[in-house]
Amino acid sequence: MAKPAPITFHVPASAANLGPGYGVLALALDLPLGITVEPRHDGQLLVERRDDPSAHLEDPRHDPVLRGLQRGAELLDVSLQKGLSVVVEGTIPRGTGMGTISAGYAAGLGIAVRLAKKKCTPAQLLDALVLLGGDPAHGAASLVGGLTATLPLSLPQETTLRQRIVPFPVHPEWRLVIALPDLTMGTAETKRVLPPTLPHGAAARTTGRTLGVLHALQHGDEALLRQCIFDEVHLPYRRRLVPGLSEALDAAVAAGAAGATICGHGPGLVAFTLVAGRTAEIARAMVGAFAAAGRQATTLTLQPAFYGALPTASA
Repeated sequence: MAKPAPITFHVPASAANLGPGYGVLALALDLPLGITVEPRHDGQLLVERRDDPSAHLEDPRHDPVLRGLQRGAELLDVSLQKGLSVVVEGTIPRGTGMGTISAGYAAGLGIAVRLAKKKCTPAQLLDALVLLGGDPAHGAASLVGGLTATLPLSLPQETTLRQRIVPFPVHPEWRLVIALPDLTMGTAETKRVLPPTLPHGAAARTTGRTLGVLHALQHGDEALLRQCIFDEVHLPYRRRLVPGLSEALDAAVAAGAAGATICGHGPGLVAFTLVAGRTAEIARAMVGAFAAAGRQATTLTLQPAFYGALPTASA
């Protein structure tokens, strides 16, 4: 009997929050984890993290890909008794705000979907991802790709969190310049600096700007993006955590970016342009701003990813 072909697919990195779209908007980035799954017959579930040189130092039972797979198997009635080998490859940098952990959970859930006969909605899978500890905005983009909005459906008094993923078209010509300063920050650290409440005026302005960012990214409207990417919810407080961050954001716009903001929870930054010829100058400007503040930074130039962890029929 011929050996079954391995299951292979890709899971994108993501830029979440996107200025005023805190916890809601995210854009999948064409910097993927590559997933290869093969059956075993000894009952073991083995995940080999070739994407992370330090993975051998961590408890493999806590690996996001493994935890996502196990939760997906429970949700979809998939038997894992015979075992599986999973190889994860890629170069998504960890601790930079590009959704690495959520992409891992999405990868595990994506494996379970491909092994299952039972159907499950993307919203149910996102709920499972969030319960595992993933970020709802990053998770939505990793699961279905493209530009996504995550709608929180649970009322404040409800204990069960429920979300819905709403995908939107995104202009294919956007170029994203990601600047990565030489430090990492945990999500908990970046959340501690946020205030517990916001003024009503800030909430209203944020809602309007979020819709503006969404429209600008769909239609390739650089002028609208520049006007709407300003944030009052999280960016003013996180600016203080990284020397040179504010200057790098300003430098990106001065170099021709349509707008720039923190990527996810940071410390990475993302700048937007429709002109491919501007990306090198934007990257140099951001690196130079960090250097002036005593920090080294590297950059990536990426495009939107139009794929996710879920098969197209599930998305």
